[in-house]
Amino acid sequence: MKKAVLTITAVLTAVPLLYGTSHALTAREIINKAELAVRGDTQIALVEITIKNRRWTRTLKMKSWDNRVAKKSFAEILAPKKDAGNRFLMITAEKLMWHYNPDIGKEMKIHPSMMLQSWMGSDFTNDDIVKESSILDDYTHTLDGKKTVEGYECYVITLMPKPDAAVVWGKLLYYARVSDCLPVKQEFYDQHGKLKKVLTLSNFRNMDGRVIPATMKMITLKKRRDQGETGEEYTQMDIKDVQFNVKIPHNVFSLQNLKRR
Repeated sequence: MKKAVLTITAVLTAVPLLYGTSHALTAREIINKAELAVRGDTQIALVEITIKNRRWTRTLKMKSWDNRVAKKSFAEILAPKKDAGNRFLMITAEKLMWHYNPDIGKEMKIHPSMMLQSWMGSDFTNDDIVKESSILDDYTHTLDGKKTVEGYECYVITLMPKPDAAVVWGKLLYYARVSDCLPVKQEFYDQHGKLKKVLTLSNFRNMDGRVIPATMKMITLKKRRDQGETGEEYTQMDIKDVQFNVKIPHNVFSLQNLKRR
C-alpha cells in the first residue's frame, strides 16, 4: 500500500514536468483578454456621459453597437433633445469615421487631421473613439512588471507605436488587474513623452453575466493646468445596460443607417 501511494505521488509530481505549467501571459495576451472581457465579440450598450468643467455640467445619453471582430462601431446620441440624432460610424480597420449632424441633415467624414479634436465637447477625442481596437494592432507591447494601482495589483504594460502605424500617441501605459486582466487605468503620452490624459476605469460589477468596469473617467491634464487646477474637470461614461455577443445586423454599420431620418 505504501509503495502504491509513493507511485501515485511520483506520477502527480511528474505531471507538471511532462506537460509544463501554465505559461505566463504575454503583454499582448493580457490586453487581448481585457478587451475580450470588456467588449466581447459584439456589444450593444446604453451609456450615460457626463461632461464637467468649471462653468457647466452636461449629460448625454448614448446607445452604441460594437463589433470587435469586424472592427466596426456605431453610436447614436439619444438625449438631450438638442443633441439627439447625432450619429457616429467607425470602421476601425480602415481608420474611417463619419459624423451625421441632424441640424444640417448631412454626414461629415472625420479627416485624419481632426482626430485629436474633442468628441462632442468631451475629454475624449475622435481618435479615442475610432482607434479603440487598434491598441492591439498599432502598438508593440512590453510587460514591465506589476504595481498597485487604484488598490489593485496590476500588470504594467508599455505600448509603443509601430513604425508604420498612423497613431497620435507617442506612448501608452496600460494597467490591468492581475486577478482577471480587467483594465484599471490607461495613461496617454505625446510624442515628447509628456503625460496628456489619464483614463481611470472603476465600478467593477456583473453585467450580462460578466464582471466589467462600468465607469470610465477621462481627465485631460493640459486643460486642468491651463485652468489653474481649480475644480475637477472630466468626462465620465457610465454603462447603464449592456448585452454581449449578440447578433448585430450588418446594415447597422452603414452610411445608409448613419444618414437615416
